[in-house]
Amino acid sequence: MNAYFSQDVFDSLRDLRLNNNRDWYYQNKERINGARKELEDFINLLIPEVRKFDSNISFIDAKKAMYKQSRDIRFSPDKTPFKIHYAAVIFYGGIKQMGMPCYYFHIEEGHCLFSGGVYCPEKETLKKIRDEIYYNVDEFKSIINDKLFTKFYNGIDSEEKLKMVPKGYSKDWPDIDILKNKHFCASHFVSPEKMMDKDFLNYTLKAFEALSDLNKFLYRAMT
Repeated sequence: MNAYFSQDVFDSLRDLRLNNNRDWYYQNKERINGARKELEDFINLLIPEVRKFDSNISFIDAKKAMYKQSRDIRFSPDKTPFKIHYAAVIFYGGIKQMGMPCYYFHIEEGHCLFSGGVYCPEKETLKKIRDEIYYNVDEFKSIINDKLFTKFYNGIDSEEKLKMVPKGYSKDWPDIDILKNKHFCASHFVSPEKMMDKDFLNYTLKAFEALSDLNKFLYRAMT
């Protein structure tokens, strides 16, 4: 198993984007499966190493962490049948469960990234996270300002941020902007060239280790 990716992975995604139809896909399924196998092998190498600094994740087979290539198009105006990225997520608890702390890995043509934290938590969970930050804001800020964290991440992702102060908190609280987040994730973008570097597994592990204190803080809030 290689600890990095080949050019074939990125070429297959380019060609899938240009030929996103069932006929092409099934004619090239062996090639797509070969690219997906590279991700599967990589994630299988990654999981036991991540457990060394975060025992909240389980020993699972990478196949259970990977997303399927087919899209659910039932309620989407976009009827292209296949995703044009390869992705896997290692959730706390070992199963895919939105709203739980995780380590996410995404390969897309010109858009590769690591991410982690909590995405799309339920209303009650979001309130618990905000409360934990409110009462322990210095600890939270020390995590996202840590030297290793800031080497890879530029704070908490700000997508879908509230414009108004969330209910139950004062607009005059000095760090109220943090609580406006709907998601508490951090992302780090990487180039295909970096992913083809032979030391890429170690690079990924350092990036995920930098996320581990954030994940543990969020999990403490939820439990």
